[in-house]
Amino acid sequence: YWLAPQPPAVPTIQGAVLPTPKPLPDFSLQNHRGEKVTATSFGDGWHLVSYGFTHCPDVCPTLLADLDRFHALLDESGHFKDLTIWFYSIDPARDSVEALANYVPWFDARFIGLRADDAAQAQRFEQALGMTATISGTLGEEDYQVAHGFRLYLLDAEGQLRAALAPTRNRAGQQFYEPPVLLEDYLALRRWVQEQS
Repeated sequence: YWLAPQPPAVPTIQGAVLPTPKPLPDFSLQNHRGEKVTATSFGDGWHLVSYGFTHCPDVCPTLLADLDRFHALLDESGHFKDLTIWFYSIDPARDSVEALANYVPWFDARFIGLRADDAAQAQRFEQALGMTATISGTLGEEDYQVAHGFRLYLLDAEGQLRAALAPTRNRAGQQFYEPPVLLEDYLALRRWVQEQS
């Protein structure tokens, strides 16, 4: 019997793979150099989007340090290196262009900080990716609190959301990304997409 070729199996990753790529809506943001960033800015190579805020005491700097280690492992692998890593601020009231410029490249000069000047633009971008964040207290006061989710979002070369990568959780409930696991999942996703084309 003649059998039609089967599509490649969806890779098993630590996170979720979208069965159908999800295009980004129109939005207007700023990078840490003050340049405008729109959906078309995500059309060159692949992109890994993280999020947090510069006043975060532990989770965000640890995340960016782990992403730096992941980036180094990716360089060593020699595969699918057309990846840009972004750090989107969910606290634009404090995270100005200058604040992001002083913070994000410190971890890796290739990382790009991202922020919104407008609440509607922020909401559009955050909802498109599935980011979660809450602010408690009054903006402008020193003691307002920011809480946020902990996911990484992988976009393909056409600016489409392909996967949401989840952290490891230990027995104490702490969440963190393991660079070797992140590399394995990223390479598996890239090979899967390549096999589909």
